[in-house]
Order: sequence, then C-alpha cells, then structure tokens
Amino acid sequence: MKCAIFILAALSVSLTACQPVSRVYSVEKAPETSFNFKQLSEYGVKFDSEYKAAATEACTNYTKLYQQGDWRAGWILALQVTEPIKKSCVNSEEAIQILTTLENQNNINPELLWLLRVHLSWLEELKLQSKNVNQLKRAISRKQSQMHELEQENQDLVEKLEALKAIETSINL
Repeated sequence: MKCAIFILAALSVSLTACQPVSRVYSVEKAPETSFNFKQLSEYGVKFDSEYKAAATEACTNYTKLYQQGDWRAGWILALQVTEPIKKSCVNSEEAIQILTTLENQNNINPELLWLLRVHLSWLEELKLQSKNVNQLKRAISRKQSQMHELEQENQDLVEKLEALKAIETSINL
C-alpha cells in the first residue's frame, strides 16, 4: 500500500512533466526586427543590381546617402568590403569607421548590432592580417635586395678569383 502511493506519485509527476507548457514567447509571431532585416536585405539587393550596372555611380550614390544619414547605405558599404570578387566602394579603414559610428547609434536593432559587432571584429582582424602581410612583403623585398647585392658581390669575387687563377697560371709557366 505504501509503495502504491509512491508509484502513483511518480506516475502523476512523470505524466504532468510531459505535458506541453504554454510558451512565454510565441514563435509564430514575427519579431518586430524581421521587417528591418527584410528591408535591409532588399536594400542590399538593390545596391548589388545598381553596382553591377555602374559600380562607380553606385558607390558615389550610396556614399552620399550614408553621409546624408541613411545608416542602411553605410551598412551596405561596410559589408561590401569583405566581398573578395568586387572592388569595394570603401576601404577597410572606412568600413571600420562606418561600423563603429553605427554601433554608437541608438536606432540599430539588437540583432543587427550583434551582426555589426561580428563584422567589425572580422574587419579588424582583416586589418591586422593585412598589416602583417605588408610587413612580410617589406621584409621579403629587403631580403631580395640583400640577396641581389650578395649575388653581385659573389659574382665580383668569382671574377677576382678567376683573375688570380689566371695570374697564378701565367707565373707557373
């Protein structure tokens, strides 16, 4: 009898634990920021088509839009820096500056702010790697210059050695 109470209690707990719990946040309701993402995506598609048609004009137009206060234009310009195939409208320094400015504004959605910070960290890492590549290129250039000087010096020494051998041969005759 005492076991029956424990079994019944365990059974009732296990059955109620499996019941669906009403959600505090409804998944079906689209978050308010999804419209902004859709709008931003459409804005990016528009930029891409304009860029394909006339790259210089698109860069100029979107740079002006950003300077007039359109944060979406700045976002698109900063995002374009990491596209490997296209020549970007702004350099990585300008993109970092744009993203930093956007990060400090209060009208950016939290989800977009997160993406902005991720992209900003990528750009900063890219900047660091670019700096390292440039340092390595300068080091390679210095080493190649030194190697060229040493090859020239080696050639001079070989010529002097051959001249000395010729003198030695003429003395021994």
